[in-house]
Amino acid sequence: RIAMLKKRAGEIALMNVDKLPRDKAGLGSSVTLLESTGERMEIQLVMPEDADVERGFISTASPIGRAIVNREVGDEVTVTVPNGSRTFELVKLVTIHDS
Repeated sequence: RIAMLKKRAGEIALMNVDKLPRDKAGLGSSVTLLESTGERMEIQLVMPEDADVERGFISTASPIGRAIVNREVGDEVTVTVPNGSRTFELVKLVTIHDS
């Protein structure tokens, strides 16, 4: 586990943050979603090993994460989940560049 974490830390250190979008959702972005049911959800897009649904950390590799990446405020997102589909509107976006 330690070797895997060291390898991952090295990969992250090489990541070029300037290549992440400034006006669209991407790794490190915090987004507020409004579900068609009226429920609000605040999440942060993270690497798969940092995902923790209870804390609102959603992996960019998950179905909802993939649906949100490269989206802008006002975009509607439909995500297929095991019990059907859910539709959200992206109502707020704070990218890694804004923090």
